[in-house]
Amino acid sequence: MGRDKKNKTSKHIKCDVQFDDNPQGVFRAGDTVSGTVEIQLDKPKKFRGIALRINGFAATSWNAKLTGTDAKNAKNNKKTHFNGREDYFGSITYFVGSDVGNPLEVLAGVYRYTFACEIPANAPSSKEGKYGHIRYVVKLSLERPWKYDHVFQMPFIVKSHADLSLAQERMLKPARAELVQSFYFGLTDPLIVTAGTPRTGYAPGEVIEVSIHVNNQSNVDVRSITVKFQRIDTFLSQVPIVKQYYEHTVMEERTIGRVAGRNDAVFEENILIGSTVPTDDERCKIIMTRYEVEIMVRPIRSRKKLLLTLPIVIGTVGLPKTLYPMEMLSKERAALGMDPTNPGILTGSPIPSESPPPYPDDAQPSTSRAFSADSLTDGPTAPSSDDVKEHEFEKGSEPYTPRDFDEND
Repeated sequence: MGRDKKNKTSKHIKCDVQFDDNPQGVFRAGDTVSGTVEIQLDKPKKFRGIALRINGFAATSWNAKLTGTDAKNAKNNKKTHFNGREDYFGSITYFVGSDVGNPLEVLAGVYRYTFACEIPANAPSSKEGKYGHIRYVVKLSLERPWKYDHVFQMPFIVKSHADLSLAQERMLKPARAELVQSFYFGLTDPLIVTAGTPRTGYAPGEVIEVSIHVNNQSNVDVRSITVKFQRIDTFLSQVPIVKQYYEHTVMEERTIGRVAGRNDAVFEENILIGSTVPTDDERCKIIMTRYEVEIMVRPIRSRKKLLLTLPIVIGTVGLPKTLYPMEMLSKERAALGMDPTNPGILTGSPIPSESPPPYPDDAQPSTSRAFSADSLTDGPTAPSSDDVKEHEFEKGSEPYTPRDFDEND
């Protein structure tokens, strides 16, 4: 069990937390977190109280320049710490003593205490980001009024429930986007790019079928087309002002070959959705998650990057399979490496594209990486440990750090 670095530890005290029938500590929203705390004392100790706290919360934190709000300070940019916090539930149980009682001597030995706490049904999924997180923690404090407390903690994971069939009509609606672009100050015929997916709602293990139609009436070749399936987390601060920051994580990225001028081409990309958190813009007000498929078109001899975006909703429970055409089910099986006609047989090669690009020799390999706004000028930066006072329920866990993506690639 993790120890709080800011509280004194003792070699004479050992503590462990075990969840009932759940060694991995993974729960669903609405479940009851229950288990046993075991404390082993090698010699007698005096405590004011032994308390167990179970808490779920979201927190955001970053440093950025705050521009002056009046004329006098308009040009004075001051480095400021932005943060926000939202609590979902919390419970505290004293096994021994209380927060205001006199010190009590606890003899050497092994002590076991049971606990239980219900997770709210609308609790958001656990998330870890560079500029914010949603965490759930079991924390044991052996409180001493005259010295540092002995603190031990154990995190657990919560997964929220998102059934796409509850909004079936919206989830079955196709996603569509179109882009029309002329070059050389509008002197050329247009480049028309149309992209779409057959529906909007998906669940992990399913396949997003992205179709792209490039009608290049201009004489400017298209150098490449990049398809990204990405997650976008929005972090909001509450102090000193409300400010938002976006963090993008590319889950899948593929690059298609060129399309010559005066040519017409159709592409199809099947993107398998892996394990991920569901779309959520309601359960948490300071950390929101959405997904999209982004198509970036790069013409030759032009600095313009033409973008199309297709919004995608990810749930934990997919739509009924009876609503799918059989062709879609076959593509999902193929993307999983299974024989489309026999789900129990694995295939040796991925599903081929139905419409190969005009220049197959120029095709580039697929890549997958994550990026954040660190590369943007004057963007927010993660706070150092000296700038931020760590909350008692946040100690002992490190957030992940996504890799950077250069937009000039």
